[in-house]
Formats: sequence, structure tokens, C-alpha cells
Amino acid sequence: MKKWIAGLGGLLVIQIVLAVTLNMGSDPYTAFTPEEKLASFEPAQIETVLIETPGKQAVLKKIDGKWQLPELDHFPADQQRVSQLLDTLASLKKGWPVATTAAAANRFKVDEKEFERRITLKQGENSVAQLYFGTSPGLRKVHARTADQNEIVTVDFSLFKARADNNDWIDNKILRLDEKKITRIELPDFTLQQQDGNWQLAELGADEQMITDKANNLVRKLAGLTIESLFTAGDNPELEKDKKALKISVTLEGDNRLDYTFSKLKDSGYLLQRSDQSTRFKIADWEVDPIKDEKRENLVEKSAPEEKSDDDTIERK
Repeated sequence: MKKWIAGLGGLLVIQIVLAVTLNMGSDPYTAFTPEEKLASFEPAQIETVLIETPGKQAVLKKIDGKWQLPELDHFPADQQRVSQLLDTLASLKKGWPVATTAAAANRFKVDEKEFERRITLKQGENSVAQLYFGTSPGLRKVHARTADQNEIVTVDFSLFKARADNNDWIDNKILRLDEKKITRIELPDFTLQQQDGNWQLAELGADEQMITDKANNLVRKLAGLTIESLFTAGDNPELEKDKKALKISVTLEGDNRLDYTFSKLKDSGYLLQRSDQSTRFKIADWEVDPIKDEKRENLVEKSAPEEKSDDDTIERK
């Protein structure tokens, strides 16, 4: 009888050890369903967004209903990206709880001194929420904590969506033009103008015809410039010596004229000044070089000679 009881006891111990082992090997995130929000706020009420790393920060401010970058002379921010960030932050739900101690907050980089991102959301001068994001426990997950809570949790969030650099938030498409509204483009060596819905050289030889695709491609590149970064009033970018600036004029419908000046920067890229903008822009080499290097001879080809008819030959005889 005692042996039988001892055997049952041993079997029970084995079952307990097996159950503990299986639980340790399972993914705790799959058994937890997040329900509670990380921070409770309405995106529409936010007027200031401050994104910080220990060494950098980006400041976004809503003025007259539009997001701007006050540290970049109030240049327009990418409205859609800011809205997407606020919507994402407002929808974050607390995941698997990790710890609550100050030592753990430092270890997971979600305390006041050690953090990967600190995002402060304000309405007027009042702080609505302050969120800390730290180390990553897995794919598309990050440890997080709010300033008013000690609890450290996991959330589904990518730090890539919250960069702490003002230039990462600019509206980099603000220089783009509607190709259909461009009527004339003056470059150093030639001029293109719209004629019957097609681009033509201002002085096209009698034996020449336009290569339409190449002309359209050139116009498309100039109309589609993307800003890489901005130069503020205090910036003094170094230019390449002995490099002549590229000057281009674009005429839009209504005889509105835009003058472009591209100056080669010493390290990489071009400094662009456009007549309708007070801000100076940095444009990448790969965008400007194809425009600068385009030649007149690349846009035309010799017209095929007209074939003479038999009647013309008889008349000449």
C-alpha cells in the first residue's frame, strides 16, 4: 500500500514539473489580450508634440489648424504623418506587464534619464500625456510607460514612427508642381515650351523633331523635387568653390514665374533657393544632376527626309 501511494506521489510530482516546464516554454504574449489604453487622450485636442531622445528633439505645433515646425522657422510639417502618429499613440493598448520598480525602468530605458523616446503631448501649456518608450522585447514591440504610472508594459509600436529630428517631419513635397500648369522652362542651354499639349524646344530646327519621352521626363523631374532638409536663418552651409550655380526659370499658367538657383554643397547635395520661398532647401544629388546634365542634343533627333514622288522627278526633267 505504501509503495502504491509513493508511486502516485511521484507521478504527481512529474506532472507538476512537466506543467511548469511547458508554461515556461510558451510565449506569454500569446496568452495575454491587451484591453486598457496606454494613455487616454483625443488626438484632436493636442496642439503640441515634443519628441525627444537624450540628445535630440523635434517640436511640432498646431497653429491655425496646421502643424508647423517652430524650430525650423515655422515651416509646414507633414500633416498626414503627424495625424497618423497621434492616432497611433491614442490607440496603443497596454500589453504584457513587465515590472514596476525604478531599477527596472532604468533597465528597460523608460525612466526620466534613460529612454529611447519621450513623447510629450500638450493642449495649450497643459501636458495631456507623457509617454516613455524604451527597449524592444520582440518584433514590432517596445517597452513603454507613462509619466504618471510606475507600471512598465509592452506595446505594439515602432520607434521609427517617432523620430526626434525636425527635418524628418517637414512637408518634403512642398516644392512639387502640377506639370499640367507649367507652360515654359528656361534652362541655361535651351528653353522648353508647351505647344499644342506637347513640349517643344523654343528654337527647333527644320530638320529636327522632339524626343517626347525625354522632354516629358525632364519636366517631371523638375516638377517633382523632394526636399531632403532645410537650412534655417542661422545656418551657413559651405558651397563647392568654382562651381557655377544652376539657374532655371519656370513659367506657370497666368504668367507666374518661379526662379530656381541650385548651388552645389561641399559635402553632398545642392542648396536650392526658389523665388516664392524664403526658406533654403537641401536637395539630393540624384534629383538635381539629371536636370543639370541634360543637353539639347539629347532631346531631339533628325527628321526623316521626305521621299520624292515620281511626279516631282518628271517636273524637274
